Amino acid sequence: HCGAFYLNKWEHGTIRETVTKTILHHLKPKKEFEIVDRIEDIEKDQIQIEFFCREDKIKVNINLLHMDEFVIREKLFTEIVFDYTTCPTCSRIHGGYYEAIVQIRREDSILDQKEREEIMEAIEEISDENAVSKIVNKKEGIDFYFISKKTALKTIESLRAKYSGKIKKSFETCGGDKTRVVSVLKLPKYKKGMLIEHKNEIFYVEGARKSLELRTLSGERKRFLWKNINMKEFKILKDPEFEDIMITEITPKRVQIMSLKNYETSYIKRDKIPKNIKIEVKKEYRAIRREDKLEIWWDYGY
Repeated sequence: HCGAFYLNKWEHGTIRETVTKTILHHLKPKKEFEIVDRIEDIEKDQIQIEFFCREDKIKVNINLLHMDEFVIREKLFTEIVFDYTTCPTCSRIHGGYYEAIVQIRREDSILDQKEREEIMEAIEEISDENAVSKIVNKKEGIDFYFISKKTALKTIESLRAKYSGKIKKSFETCGGDKTRVVSVLKLPKYKKGMLIEHKNEIFYVEGARKSLELRTLSGERKRFLWKNINMKEFKILKDPEFEDIMITEITPKRVQIMSLKNYETSYIKRDKIPKNIKIEVKKEYRAIRREDKLEIWWDYGY
């Protein structure tokens, strides 16, 4: 199933690599041969291998050049017969065997499709080939069934290092004195693209992996370490109400803005506008309405 070959141990590789290893393994006496496409240099021990594949065997032509007291050229022919079988890993996978379950969840939320695909790609990169015997998509997240406890542990620790979060472990009995490990990685409830409120100020979440990286509506960046965060102080704004506004008048002390939704006008004091923001009449901005107040997202789109 996986294309592995057995020669004293199970290995992955191409047929050419496997045939070459097989021939070199059985050569006597053992010599370090340089593998070449054509024998030309008579100063080195060289081997040229040509093979022709059949369904259950490979016919092999071997040309040898051996340097010792004499130069020895020899042409050999052999057949390598294949015995098709299933490697232990594939046997476990197709038999539904597993030693550990890794569950990926998000705190107080569910994983969206993009996140699920990203996590599956990350696990393919982190884990050994054919490490997972089954993947189960659930409403709240994904479950990965690993054939090895060691690989499961390595994978979940790598995922935590990449995405942050908390790991919780439990054990389930699977007959006799054998147990399976169930590990849950809960990703932080905050994720890139969210709007959150902290101490009555709105922030845009730029990242939520090794730390919580935020940007104010005026563009100032702030970073909070997870160990210093009180989650109750960082409230997610669910379904924020957006409006587009336009600057209609600028005076030395105040700026008039108009909602493009209902054409109502209001004023902002000039000293309340961030110094790094260049304002112009007729320029449009995105705003977030909270109750009867508009919070202008000066940095939107940057």
